[in-house]
Amino acid sequence: MEILLHEWLSVNGFILFTIGLLAAVIGVLFGAAGFVLLPAMLLIGIPIHATIAVNKFATGISALSNVVSFLIKGHLSLKNFTPLIMISSLGGVLGAFLATRLSEQVMNVVACIFLIFAFFIVLSSNKFMVKDIKESEELPINKFIPFAVSIYDGGFGPGSALMNVTYHLKKQYTYVKAVELTRIITFSSCTGAFLFYYFTGIVNWGIAIPVSIGSIVGSFLGLKIIPYIKTKWIQILLPIIFFLLIVQIVSDLLI
Repeated sequence: MEILLHEWLSVNGFILFTIGLLAAVIGVLFGAAGFVLLPAMLLIGIPIHATIAVNKFATGISALSNVVSFLIKGHLSLKNFTPLIMISSLGGVLGAFLATRLSEQVMNVVACIFLIFAFFIVLSSNKFMVKDIKESEELPINKFIPFAVSIYDGGFGPGSALMNVTYHLKKQYTYVKAVELTRIITFSSCTGAFLFYYFTGIVNWGIAIPVSIGSIVGSFLGLKIIPYIKTKWIQILLPIIFFLLIVQIVSDLLI
């Protein structure tokens, strides 16, 4: 325990805390925490599967803090979203299982395919982002989509929350409601994936704790910023963030 405490309070621990904070802010606002978290952790020399395991723990804790906040404020009812939580958790477990059986290069190819597909959906869907849509106008959710995205999230992750935000916006949810639903799905898929990684001995607590503390702080900062986000900014930034994610993945494949 003393060794872990020393590691958490070191310069490296502060760097990990900062990475978690920045990733969570970007994750809450635009659903692209993996764009910061994974490349940054790989850059400082953490192996791919250990990086993903820590990412699932940190992102799951961050999302849990948001979900608890939503419940306290009465924004969400767990009873209404139990089926969504269950299928997202199952998707996370399945994704983690597949990830431990695939090479890093294959995982990058899968991520690239998912992101390119989602990128073209965003480009063709600028008109769906309408602010202040009434509750009665929200369209039914096809639970296969969150399940499929949760599989990807459990096994890799970059852009998964962004995919969920985009999908719920297409279903005519307001941006704030889309973020709330995405945080529920993210919490569920990350929890399922993390439990799988934990029981297979991949989790490194010396890395996971400072990143997670940073993620909790960043998630609350992100929620404070959300009400000030303009729809026009979302229309511009979502395609740009998707494109940057694709560039990151492709560059990893070419190295």
